[in-house]
Amino acid sequence: MKSLVKGGVTAALSLLLTSFVAEATFALTVEKQPVLSPIPSNKTQYSELNDTVEILETQVGFATPKTENTQKRSPATKLVKEKIQSVNRENAAALQAVAHILPDNTPLVGLVNMKAGETLGRFQLFQTIGKAMSTFLPAGQKFDYTKEIGSWSGDRVAIAFLPKVDSTPATLDSGYIMLAPVKDEVGLQSFLSKFKADPQRFIERQYKGINILEIKPPSTPPTKQLPQPQTKLSSISKVIPKLPQRPQSWVVATLPGYVVTGTNTKAVEQLIDTYSGDGTTLAENPRFQQTVQHQQAGQVLFTLYENPATFLPLLPDLAKDPRMPFPLLGLSAINAGALKEFGIDGFVTLQPEGLRFQVNAYHQKPKPPTVDPEGTILSHMPGATYTAFTGRHLNQKWQNIAQVLSFQPKYKNNLAKFRQEVRSKTGLDLDRDILGWMDGEYGFFMFPTQGGVFNTGKAKYNVGLGLALQTSDRPTADNTTLKLEAYIKSVSKGFLTVNTRTIKGHPVTSWDITGTTAPSVVAYSWVDNNTLILTSGLGAIADLVPQPQVSLPFTYNFTTATNSLPHANHGYFYMNMGSFLSWVYGFIPPKYNNQSLDTFKQAIGSIYSISSTSSSIADRDQFDFLVVLAPVRKQK
Repeated sequence: MKSLVKGGVTAALSLLLTSFVAEATFALTVEKQPVLSPIPSNKTQYSELNDTVEILETQVGFATPKTENTQKRSPATKLVKEKIQSVNRENAAALQAVAHILPDNTPLVGLVNMKAGETLGRFQLFQTIGKAMSTFLPAGQKFDYTKEIGSWSGDRVAIAFLPKVDSTPATLDSGYIMLAPVKDEVGLQSFLSKFKADPQRFIERQYKGINILEIKPPSTPPTKQLPQPQTKLSSISKVIPKLPQRPQSWVVATLPGYVVTGTNTKAVEQLIDTYSGDGTTLAENPRFQQTVQHQQAGQVLFTLYENPATFLPLLPDLAKDPRMPFPLLGLSAINAGALKEFGIDGFVTLQPEGLRFQVNAYHQKPKPPTVDPEGTILSHMPGATYTAFTGRHLNQKWQNIAQVLSFQPKYKNNLAKFRQEVRSKTGLDLDRDILGWMDGEYGFFMFPTQGGVFNTGKAKYNVGLGLALQTSDRPTADNTTLKLEAYIKSVSKGFLTVNTRTIKGHPVTSWDITGTTAPSVVAYSWVDNNTLILTSGLGAIADLVPQPQVSLPFTYNFTTATNSLPHANHGYFYMNMGSFLSWVYGFIPPKYNNQSLDTFKQAIGSIYSISSTSSSIADRDQFDFLVVLAPVRKQK
């Protein structure tokens, strides 16, 4: 179930966030944003920022409220909170209004805050992207969204994909529509009058009393553009794939208070049918009401609602559309009936530290939440860790994978052969002896080190790989490692030896290549009664035993990346972008150090960290993804 939901959410976010990001970044190319200081220079300002962060965390229940008198918070902080609440109330109202027009079984709806360009302009990443996007516009082409459309349109624009109405295969154009609220009818008609100037391209008709305009593409081929002069950022276009061509026609319907646009007449007429009272509306769907009522910390920039039962069956058709900009794989096993009562929604919100992406998958029936206590596995990872992935119950995850594989005869037979092969060679049962004792926390991590197998010989990669495992069955784990060591000695025929060393008074086992100066390939140690640390060699584990000098949870970068995420979770993914990219750049040959790479470094370098986690509460499973961003840099 979770894998199907993940596939649907991925496709949905890809389809809708593409237009969201395009609008936001394009807005940055036509509006000059104010320059913000990276760190407040005034102590009072800094206090207000901390108060704001605390409010946002406490509001959504991710942090324990402090016992201090909240009335002491500054008036400015109070205004920030009130503004966020006001903006999100407007967002919920706009979403509710759109729902009274859309069909009850609408597969996909996204609500975009068209002022996102102004809001995102406070972060350096979007300033850089906006400048890069401007290089794709033909010379002399100008489009001011605020003047051309924003002057008559509301701030919240809905993008939706409607359900199929016949057996015709679904395409990107067949069900796509956009609804924009109209605050100035005269301004809208003035905008549409520009298209009526060419009667050969313009058709106007009525459908159920609603005016529909069909605008056909130009009959003459576009004029050939002259080569454009190179700019500092234009070379980046050589490495970015071309976007699919825009639709060749445009359909517009003017409803009271709304303008509806699409690329397919049937989709627009389908929406008019619902507006005219043919069938129930999305507003009557209880799953949709969960999305409307869901409260978010931070300013909501984008809202997503997905009905998996009607959206996922469309994906096999969409995968065949040549205009699909990304592949859609693994769709043959979708069972729409099992997803009938399932619901998914998602939000993109602005937080003080960056952008937060959240996806919720609601259960068919509420169930007891899975509450995992705060873990300790992260404390065994060094503060300079490049990237880490943690979780719990690796043994149970393996059983779930094995169960899924057993449904396919081919995979089931291969799995049985693999199990038999492990048993015949090592004398160990794969499920019981090797994976069965891994019932606690686990963590994979990559960290900087000058020791270990990756720093032998001429190649100096200055990196180590680590695996931390916790167990409640230490005897089985010890028995497994002893048998594996005996097996390694046997098959290596003297090439590998197993030695016991001491590091800082702590016993460490090392698998060494035979020879006086030969490297250690694998090293492991029990750092406490139930935690095993395994790394890429003796030199690498020396930085971790018995404990790192500075542990990852006590670093500023990690706490900033995870403080606002749910703490009762199933584990983290974390990447320190600054240190990781510095390591990667060391492998780039000097000949590639040009302006294009510098532009890329400037953009990607404004991302401080990436983190994510999953959690469960009574009514839903929740996935959170946080990108911590640098504020706009001062101009020199």
